[in-house]
Amino acid sequence: MNLLLVGDARTALTDPALTGVAKLAYLDPPYNTGKRFTQYNDTAPLARWLGMLEDVFTGVHGALAEDGSIWVHVDDTYVHRVRVLLDDVFGPANYVNTVVWEKKNRASFLNAHIASVTDQILVYAKDRTRLAPFVHTATAVGKRIPVHNKANKPSQLSFPAGCMSFNFPDTTVPAGPMNTATITSALLDDVVIENGVNVNAFRMTGPFRYGQEAIEKMAASPGAFVCPRPMMRPSYLSQEARGKVLTNLQSFRVNGSPTNEDARAESEALFGHGTDFDTPKPEGLLERIIGAATAPGDTVLDAFAGSGTTAAVAQKMGRSWIAVEQSPETAARFIGPRIDGILAGSDPLPLPGYTASAEGYEVIETADELPGAESAA
Repeated sequence: MNLLLVGDARTALTDPALTGVAKLAYLDPPYNTGKRFTQYNDTAPLARWLGMLEDVFTGVHGALAEDGSIWVHVDDTYVHRVRVLLDDVFGPANYVNTVVWEKKNRASFLNAHIASVTDQILVYAKDRTRLAPFVHTATAVGKRIPVHNKANKPSQLSFPAGCMSFNFPDTTVPAGPMNTATITSALLDDVVIENGVNVNAFRMTGPFRYGQEAIEKMAASPGAFVCPRPMMRPSYLSQEARGKVLTNLQSFRVNGSPTNEDARAESEALFGHGTDFDTPKPEGLLERIIGAATAPGDTVLDAFAGSGTTAAVAQKMGRSWIAVEQSPETAARFIGPRIDGILAGSDPLPLPGYTASAEGYEVIETADELPGAESAA
């Protein structure tokens, strides 16, 4: 079910056919900046703007599945007021986290006091007790994960016999200090290596990533640990692909998260120079959110569709989508052609690793009959 609903989100989301259908709602609403953009007027009395958001949040709450979540993208100015509204609609117990997105590669220094380079994304669950972890990427099978981690407190671990393989000739590694410039560690027992594995259990001290219980579970797979040199720095060989939980910091410096500069380049590639949308978000940011919060076949809802980034990324990732856009001109000029390009195979921004959905979409003027609504006749 891919729907492009053209009209006010407060009206569109009253359709009973939308109840409980969305696994994820991503909202990038007007921020009430007091500016006039090409596509919309971002000026409204504060009380009216907050009332509009509360109505939309209420509609989204009804449209979400019981295990769904809402992600609301805001700037610093009114993030505190928006969170109060979300508390009122979703309940404080269903607050999940606030994602900080580093939106700029370089500060513009337009502010006289502190240059702003981040936005916030408020994340709430419809029912947090039913919410699955937001897992974005997976650790590859066979990936080496160091057992030592200098940020952890020192402890002692015991490694069972036969659990570790060694990438050097058979020998006996004597007990003693195993220090480096950054990590203090010690081998408490001699390690006898025969046929490339340890024939005896041994103990080590140091700052470790894992506790003893985790080591015992990992060691259940023979050769789960590997040590490349007599300087004992064992690593765990991942036995299966394990999901990595999304962090609440999305930064180009830390984890390669795309920025506004990337979004503007994407907009120009899609719509041409001088016709780009004023406030787009990068596809890579939506890919992270959709990938963490949904599975293929789930439905993604965007109540402020704008240039259609959410719908486009959902289409590319094999998700269904519902996009609500108040402006018929914006829907016709940006969203429709963008989805049409994906369906035609001419999209200039493919997402590697995903199979795009071939399902088309329906455009509905929400001032007219909504899907599932009874006819007045």
